Amino acid sequence: MASAARLFKNGYIYTVDSRQTVAEAVAVGKDGNILFVGDNAAAADFCTADTVVTNLAGRLVLPGFTDNHTHAGEFAAKFTGIYLGDVKTVPEYLAIIRAFATDKANAQAVFVTGSNWEQAVFQEYNLNTYGISPDNNLGPSRFLLDEALRGTFLENVPVVLYSSDLHCAWYNSVAIELARGKGFDVDGVITENEGSDIINRIPGDFSGKYHGVDFSEYRGQPWGVFREAAICRYMNAYMPPMPAETKRRQSEVGMQGFIKEMNSYGVTLLQDIFITPLENNNHVDYMYEALKTGRKQMLWRVALFGDVNDPDKTVQEFREVQRKYSGVEECKFFSVKIFADGIQKGMYVMEPYADEPDNPENIGCLYNNVSPDKLKQFIMRMHHEDIPVHIHAMGDRAVKECLDALEEAWEKYGEKDLKHTITHLLLVRPNDIKRMAKLRVVASVNSYWHYKEPFYYEEIFVPVLGLKRAETSFPANRFWVENVLVSMATDGTISEKPAPLWGIEIAVTRNAPGATDSQRLHNPAERISRHQAIAMCTINGARALGLDGITGSLEVGKRADMVILDKNILSISANEIHEVEILETISKGKTLYASPNWQTERIRGNR
Repeated sequence: MASAARLFKNGYIYTVDSRQTVAEAVAVGKDGNILFVGDNAAAADFCTADTVVTNLAGRLVLPGFTDNHTHAGEFAAKFTGIYLGDVKTVPEYLAIIRAFATDKANAQAVFVTGSNWEQAVFQEYNLNTYGISPDNNLGPSRFLLDEALRGTFLENVPVVLYSSDLHCAWYNSVAIELARGKGFDVDGVITENEGSDIINRIPGDFSGKYHGVDFSEYRGQPWGVFREAAICRYMNAYMPPMPAETKRRQSEVGMQGFIKEMNSYGVTLLQDIFITPLENNNHVDYMYEALKTGRKQMLWRVALFGDVNDPDKTVQEFREVQRKYSGVEECKFFSVKIFADGIQKGMYVMEPYADEPDNPENIGCLYNNVSPDKLKQFIMRMHHEDIPVHIHAMGDRAVKECLDALEEAWEKYGEKDLKHTITHLLLVRPNDIKRMAKLRVVASVNSYWHYKEPFYYEEIFVPVLGLKRAETSFPANRFWVENVLVSMATDGTISEKPAPLWGIEIAVTRNAPGATDSQRLHNPAERISRHQAIAMCTINGARALGLDGITGSLEVGKRADMVILDKNILSISANEIHEVEILETISKGKTLYASPNWQTERIRGNR
C-alpha cells in the first residue's frame, strides 16, 4: 500500500463526485494525487511516520475552485498601474491618480495604464459639473485627467485608464494627440462612429471653462473616452512601446500579485482570456516558465484572442502558440476568444433598446460591425479545426447568431463536444437555452453580477434595456433545467470581488453579498442550489476545460486540488457565504495559500 505524504482527517469533505459523497478523510500521495477518500479509520492505513497529518476539526473541504473566464494580464495591472476599483467617487479617483503620478518610482514611465473607474460615477459628475445629461453617457473628460496630472511626473506622458468593464478607455490629451491624424481624424477628416466603436466627442454646442480649459475651443474633438474596438483601432496602436525590461518587470510583479490573490480565494484552475493580441500579453511567458520550473503550481488554460476577419491567421497562430507553450501539463492554450457583441448599447438584441423602442434599427450590432455571415464562417472554421471558441455574447440576438453558426457547423463538420463556450449571457431566449444543451455549448455565467449592482443596474442597465427586460435578465436556473453545462466565471476585476465564495452566494441568493432585505434582489426565479453553485466552480469548471478526468472533484487518482474553509457553506445562512475564510488552498498536494490563523492552528495540531 502506498504511503501518504499528507493526510487530512476529521473533516466534512464534500467530494463533488457523481454521488455527492461526504467523507471524513483524504490521503494525498507523494505524487500530489489522491490516494484515498473515506473514513478516518481506513485513512490511518495510509499514514506513516513521515506523513504530515492535518486535523480539520470539522472544517469543510471542497475541490479547488475554478475560474472559467478571467483576464490575468488586466488583473495583474492592478499591482503595477493606476487601480481605481477600491473607491467610487471622482475626488477619490483623482487622489489615486495624482498619488501615482507624483510617486518618484513612476518618474521614468513612457506610457501608463490603469483601470476600474465606474461609468455611472461620471454620469452624476458630468451632470453636476457641466450640466450634461446622463443620457449623453460621455464618461470622464480628458481635461479632468490632464488636470490631475498637471505638475506631476506624468504631465507629458500618455495615460489610459480602462473602465471597470474594460469596454471603455479614458485617455489624457497627450495620448489623444499622439493618435490624432494617425489612428483617427486622418487628414482632418472626422472619423465617424461605426456601430459600437465610438469616439465620444465634445458636443458642438458645449461651452464653459473647466479644468483650466475653454471647452468651446475643442468642440467636436474627442471628449476623452473611446469605446469598444475604437480603443485598439484608433488609439492603442499609436501609444509608445514600453521598454522590454519594464514589460518583464511589470509582468513578474503583476502576475505574482494576481496569483497570490487568486490562491487566497481558493482558485487552483483558471482560464486566462486574452482580449488583445498575443504580443500584448507578456505575462504568459512568465507564467509558462513559472509553471514549467515548478515556481508556481496550479492549472492554467489560455484563450487566444481571435480575429473574426481572418480565420486563417487565427488558426495558424493558435497552432503556433500550442507548440510554443507545450510540454507543461499545467499550462496550455485551450480555446480562441472572440466578441460577438459589446456591452450596454453595444449589445446585439432582438428588440429595440428602451431609448428608441419604436426604431427597429436600434438593436445594436455584432462586434466591430462584422456581418453575421463573417461571424458564422469564423465559428464554423474553428469547429472544423477542432478549436473550441469562447464567445462574449450579452444580447439575445448575438447568442442566436452564435448558435446558428454552431448548428451549421455541426451539420457540415460533425457533432463534436469541443466545449465551445458562450459567456456573460445577459439575455437568452428560452429556445436558445435548449439549443445550447443540444449543441453541447458551455454556459460560462458571471454569477457575481446576478443582483442589482450599485452604479450599474439603475443607472445604466434599466435605461438601456427597459425595466421588463432588465428584471428577467441573467438566466441561471434555466440552464440547469435544460441540462446545459454551466460553469462560473469572475471576468477578473470586472467583478467587485472575484472570489468564488462571492459568486456562490450571489448565485444562491440573487442578492447583494450579505443582504438581509430585498433592495438588491434580482430575478429570484433564477436562484440555484448551493450544490449547483459549488459544482459550477469545481467539477463543471473542470469539465468545461476538458480536465474533469484529473481535477474538479476529490476522487482517488485525481490531483489533490483542494480548498479548506473555516465554515460549512452548505449549512450556514446563505448571506454569510461570502464572509467565510479560506484557510488553505492546495494544488497537487502543495499548499499555495494558508491564512495566518490556520497556519498557527495547523502547526499546533501537527505536533
